[in-house]
Amino acid sequence: MRRLKTKKKLKLKYKVLTFLIFLITSFIFFFTKFYNYFLKNIDNDKLITYLVDYNLNNKKEKPVMYDLFSLDSKDFLLKYTLGINNQNKEIEEEIVGKETPYVKDPYEGNDNNSSPIVYIYNTHQTEGYQNTNNESYNITPSVLMASYILRESLNDAGISTLVETNNIAEVLRANNWQYKYSYNASRLLIEDAKEKNNTLKYFIDLHRDSMNYDITTFKDANDSYAKVLFVVGKDYEGYEKNLEFTNKVNDKLKSINENISRGVSIKGGANVNGIYNQDLSNHSILIELGGQYNSIYEVNNTLKILSKALQEVITDEEG
Repeated sequence: MRRLKTKKKLKLKYKVLTFLIFLITSFIFFFTKFYNYFLKNIDNDKLITYLVDYNLNNKKEKPVMYDLFSLDSKDFLLKYTLGINNQNKEIEEEIVGKETPYVKDPYEGNDNNSSPIVYIYNTHQTEGYQNTNNESYNITPSVLMASYILRESLNDAGISTLVETNNIAEVLRANNWQYKYSYNASRLLIEDAKEKNNTLKYFIDLHRDSMNYDITTFKDANDSYAKVLFVVGKDYEGYEKNLEFTNKVNDKLKSINENISRGVSIKGGANVNGIYNQDLSNHSILIELGGQYNSIYEVNNTLKILSKALQEVITDEEG
């Protein structure tokens, strides 16, 4: 009798185990089908639009859709079935200095800004962020994408802002310049923008760093952020005014969240640019927003805070 009962218990356990394996396998199969179908209908335009919408509606709770941009299927499965929120993601791409294709402006033709005072540009326009398996779906996160998101946040806050959308690579080709002359190319674009918009006063060159993930990232109990490093060149007359302005932005950023600033780096002398086109304005700032291993999710979390810091400093400056 005991053997019979033992056999029945074992059969029951096997049946339960088989059922659980079937259930999990089925979930993964159908989730993968849904995940792939969903992402096939997403591209850079839709991603930027969605992130901007999320930034400008801070009271809105994060829907599942938002997680799909930052989580792979394994993380999604763990989070929504087992309740595990924080996973140590392994970096799949180890290429130093990850580059991405040019990302077009999703709001092109809808720019109704008059008298812009902020000009955002990217000397290294194709500096890319971590793709997290989304490249095959035409999602290529980059500093240019981050610029579009920052512009919309500032515009919504009443700070009239424009982004340089001319392709830096085309400017380099037109002048037969190598990549190392990117600052020459962006200088031409800055001068052209100033000539066409005499109201411009604040110039933001948005980059991303190439440091390790642990250096460019801050995590708290609730979320993850791309850290910010400010860079000021000192090899031109009057750099102190740009340093003063940069310190104001950095101080304001730290007052909102002291953990996402990596501080202000002053660069000059041999083997560095030392100018970064900051001689063209005394309100010029170079921002290293995260690094190549940060996701657009982490970058977007920081942009919400960075845009607020910029808005407050610029509003104070304008009186």
